[in-house]
Amino acid sequence: MNLTIDIGNTNVMICVFKNNKIFKHEKVNVINFSKDDQYSFFKKLFMKYKILNVLISSVVPRISQDFFEIFKTLKVDFFQIKNLLEICKLKTNIKNKNSIGDDRLINIIYAKHMYIKSKIIIDFGTATTIDVLDEKGVYDGGVITPGIDLSLKSLQMGTAKLPLVNFKKTKSIIGKSTKEAIQSGFFWGYVSMIQGLIKKIQIEKKTEFQIILTGGNAKYFKGCFENVIKNDEYFNSKGLNYLTNTYFKKL
Repeated sequence: MNLTIDIGNTNVMICVFKNNKIFKHEKVNVINFSKDDQYSFFKKLFMKYKILNVLISSVVPRISQDFFEIFKTLKVDFFQIKNLLEICKLKTNIKNKNSIGDDRLINIIYAKHMYIKSKIIIDFGTATTIDVLDEKGVYDGGVITPGIDLSLKSLQMGTAKLPLVNFKKTKSIIGKSTKEAIQSGFFWGYVSMIQGLIKKIQIEKKTEFQIILTGGNAKYFKGCFENVIKNDEYFNSKGLNYLTNTYFKKL
């Protein structure tokens, strides 16, 4: 069994893989996942399952350091994602290669492994990222916009009377209440933004791309975009499992 841990700005996605399929998964909010909770969770996990390989990806160094200390206390060996471009020999046109988030690299590397070339990966996380694997299989770069949940909170915090609402798919564009108007504005606003960015990328690259959707909010966009070949919240975790088996597995 493999254990993959994806530490994001908002959530920690923990997946146990058995025979390359997700056997158990847990998504925990980083704010509510104290160090004591982490220790108790992982102690029970390692007692219950025979986990051979552990791979950690993180965009939050403070939280990943807590995990490292816990695994050392539990005497569990683990690998940390680093130097992916060099390890995977991924070609990229990004100028400052050290600035690329591991989450974006994992998505691109797994997409290339699965589909070779000409893909756009859209990850609806704390930030919404759009990454381009071009027609030659080169990571060409991408787009980063504020994430949906972050933007909803920002709207509520920056105004006197607008409420914090849950993100949802709406049938009508015109809302009949303040809540419905916000929900409609966010859903259809994001749909229009993503559609527009995909179109501009395809014009700029003179290529028709297939689309991969992932991240916690990807499920809301089923049927909203053309040429979507996969909508999978666990795409990044599956990428981590692929990296574990290919580059970070115990000998």
